[in-house]
Amino acid sequence: MKQIGIWCLVLLGILIGIPTLVVYTGGHYSGELLQSVRGIGDKDESKEAEAKRQEDELIGAIAKMASPTESEEVLKAYAVILRTYKLRRQLGIVSQGSLAIMSKEEMQDKWGKDYTAYYTKLKKVVADTANEVMYANNELIEPIYHKESAGMTRAAVSLYKQDISYLQPVESKADTVRESFGFTQTEFVQKLQDAYSHLSIQAEALTQQIQIVAKDQAGYIESLQIGNLLIDGETLRKILGLPSACFTVTQSTNGITFDVKGIGHGIGLSQNGASAMALEGATYKEILSYYYTGIEIKTNN
Repeated sequence: MKQIGIWCLVLLGILIGIPTLVVYTGGHYSGELLQSVRGIGDKDESKEAEAKRQEDELIGAIAKMASPTESEEVLKAYAVILRTYKLRRQLGIVSQGSLAIMSKEEMQDKWGKDYTAYYTKLKKVVADTANEVMYANNELIEPIYHKESAGMTRAAVSLYKQDISYLQPVESKADTVRESFGFTQTEFVQKLQDAYSHLSIQAEALTQQIQIVAKDQAGYIESLQIGNLLIDGETLRKILGLPSACFTVTQSTNGITFDVKGIGHGIGLSQNGASAMALEGATYKEILSYYYTGIEIKTNN
């Protein structure tokens, strides 16, 4: 009986031990279980790495867009603008256009001994606006901006032929830059004919052959007739290398002169106007809400 009892214990040990051994050595434990445990850590590490990469990209984009000597409120506004711009493209709302980013090496070369202070400042404005983006009618906006308006920003419909609720004209009184650009009659005609070979125009008496057809509320040229050509103001300003499409045209014996106001297309936020608002004590949210009509700033988690 004693021997039978011993054999029963041995048999029971085998029955329990073999499955246990299989579990621990056959992959069920070390493979699947350990992999799932390790996966939790990997996912956390991956999320942290992705968040760090996103932060670095945003800092690089702000550095490309503006001087780090700008006020913190303006830089915070830019952080929200660029984050919104970037998210629209990540979500596939817009496929064209990507952020221009300055690398850390480029920052170091450009800022020299001030690199650490400037980088820390940009990192702070990104952290202070963490996950903040702009919405209008529950949709992420396209946060268009320009260097300086002609004293008033433009409605999007003037250029894009589409009315966009948050891109409406607002006064930007700090925007006062004016500049004149002169061309000889021959230079002017040549530039146009390089772009439009079918253009019929004579170099003499150019002003009689140039007619403003339409201007928008902010004074930008929407369209004009030049000889047999109907052209929009934005296209002409690119052909001639003018800073904006808000201009007047005069002719003299020396040629033709364009008196231009503003820098850029004039739609959305004016960077110069934003700086002026910050100097007067406006917060970044006030700046954004002024230039983008009816928007909401929300945290996108």
